[in-house]
Amino acid sequence: MTEPAAPPSTEQSPDFQSAEFHPAGAGGTNELLRLAFPLIITFVSHVVMGVADTLVMGQVGTAEQGGVGLGSALFWSFSSFAAGLLSTVTTFVAQAYGARKHDEVRHSVVVGIGLALPLAAMLVALSFWVPELITLFGTNADAKPHVIVYLRWMLCSTPLFMLNFVLIGFFRGISDTVTPMIVTLLVNVVNITLNIVFVFGHFGFPEMGVQGVALATVISMGISVIVFFGLYFSRTHHARYHTRKPLPFAQIPFRRFLKVGVPIGISWFLENMAFNIMSLYIAAFDPASTAANTIVFQLCHVSFMPAVGISIAASTLVGKYIGAGRPDLAVRSARRSLVLSVAYMGTMGIVFITAPAFFIGLFNKDPQVLQLGVLALHLAAAFQIFDAMGVTIDGVFRGAGFTLLPMLIRLGVMWAIFVPSIFLLGHYVFETGIAAGWTAALIGLGLQGITLLIAFFVYPWWNKGRV
Repeated sequence: MTEPAAPPSTEQSPDFQSAEFHPAGAGGTNELLRLAFPLIITFVSHVVMGVADTLVMGQVGTAEQGGVGLGSALFWSFSSFAAGLLSTVTTFVAQAYGARKHDEVRHSVVVGIGLALPLAAMLVALSFWVPELITLFGTNADAKPHVIVYLRWMLCSTPLFMLNFVLIGFFRGISDTVTPMIVTLLVNVVNITLNIVFVFGHFGFPEMGVQGVALATVISMGISVIVFFGLYFSRTHHARYHTRKPLPFAQIPFRRFLKVGVPIGISWFLENMAFNIMSLYIAAFDPASTAANTIVFQLCHVSFMPAVGISIAASTLVGKYIGAGRPDLAVRSARRSLVLSVAYMGTMGIVFITAPAFFIGLFNKDPQVLQLGVLALHLAAAFQIFDAMGVTIDGVFRGAGFTLLPMLIRLGVMWAIFVPSIFLLGHYVFETGIAAGWTAALIGLGLQGITLLIAFFVYPWWNKGRV
């Protein structure tokens, strides 16, 4: 893979040569891995938590397992616009950090918190209409009550979810991925423990089933917010970034933040809603299809989440080096990230093809679930490399503050091709919803990955300068 041509830098931040930037290995694989490895561990722990939820609910019942999976997917879709918008915190923090504008680092955190609370309030209000929404989506009768219970709990916890997102973005932006990793690992241990206690009714608690999984997640998120706020306002961070200092309203960069963040939010929302339309289409068939779809999504997370970690590392490094006036190092970091992500997800695709029945069987032994799951996992294996391209390049562009074109690409591919393909394939080609949905995903993610790769090499995103 050839590297996009970036002109040599003529504008460097005055203290760029300080040891903190490790100039000898700047933009190289070692620096990328130092930043990405804790992120990968963090996201793998999220995958383990999701797998634990799926395994626990598989012991309760197939309908419950599918209901929690669908509820989780719907929650992420409903919150994806806000999450994408708030991910801009990392971009602004990284660029201010790279430019040595330490006093500006907290600006985007203040904006993020200011936007997170009203956005979360709207999603909490949405929880009152969950039964009507689930009925409108046509979810099968067996899974429907479990989807409603889980989704209502999760929507009510949105303020905690959003604040976590903002605070983690601060730490990633200052190139500290170890602290979020440690906090997340500890909180996930609490989450998994509470799952078992609440779902099955240990230590005097009643058996809560689906409600127990949701309650464990809410408590864990609350603990995480408290810990991250304590660290953000710590003496060390206040001394350097003035985190306890009030920010005058005139200095709050709402307009710049929204200009970069709104396209990201729209992109995330469009893609997640497209995949939820796929999941809802599959869920209308039978509980076995819903359960198989949930399992394959969990397995894909094993491949996808580490790639997201690499993508965030790319976003941080690109933002830092653009802020430091070193577009050449931004390009170098981007290239290393893309190669690493494609290699990892390509390997996972081979693993999925090799033993699909084994992996599906870890979650559910039902013969129908096995048959449908193996088919979907074969199709998922085929798009791993393309998904790696899309995820990583999206992170690179986000770090550069180049977000409008990726949004337009997602709009065109996911909604003009992927979503219509689900229904066309389901009506004219396949007899099962799961075959139609995952074949459409292969087509959509393949086109999206290739289109973003072309944009990566053609458009001079590295020359945008600070946002």
